[in-house]
Amino acid sequence: MSNGHRTSAIARPARDLTRVSSRAGHDRAGDAKGDHTRIGDLTRPIRADRQLVTRPGHRWMLAGFGFAVVGALLAALFVLPVQAWRRQGDETRVKLAELDVLTRTNGPLQAEVNRLATTEGARDAARDELSMVDQGEERVSILPPVDVGALPLPGGWPYDALAQIVGVRSQPPATPATPATESTAGSSP
Repeated sequence: MSNGHRTSAIARPARDLTRVSSRAGHDRAGDAKGDHTRIGDLTRPIRADRQLVTRPGHRWMLAGFGFAVVGALLAALFVLPVQAWRRQGDETRVKLAELDVLTRTNGPLQAEVNRLATTEGARDAARDELSMVDQGEERVSILPPVDVGALPLPGGWPYDALAQIVGVRSQPPATPATPATESTAGSSP
């Protein structure tokens, strides 16, 4: 029993040196054929004692899990960025439309600023907004006529119902319809 290192009193079975695997997982029989390529590693069958999963049903579950992981990676690498890119395109179109509206609004505002920068524009703005008058002028304000029938009520219940009642009562009464007069042409004296 001198064919190996002994650590116990139980003798080890003799090994078949042609089937012992090396550190890289190659069979010695495969090495003897000269199959040292990576494709050879993938196509060579795996011994039953070295297989990760031995039952066929479990192999299908493992394969399904692997496909799910690969699918999730593909979605993360390709689908999600494309969706984000399309969403950003939509947002860009919305922002460009907003910019167009703001640009069209800025034109008249810039014209008003240019007018107010002149002496005449500043004088007109002071007259309109601050009620200022030049020396020797007098300001006369004419107020619009007050409608005594209208009540300034806030919106919402019960004020809406009250406004409807006041509106109906403030309308002129409708003229009553006169009954049809009998025709005298049909009667003889």
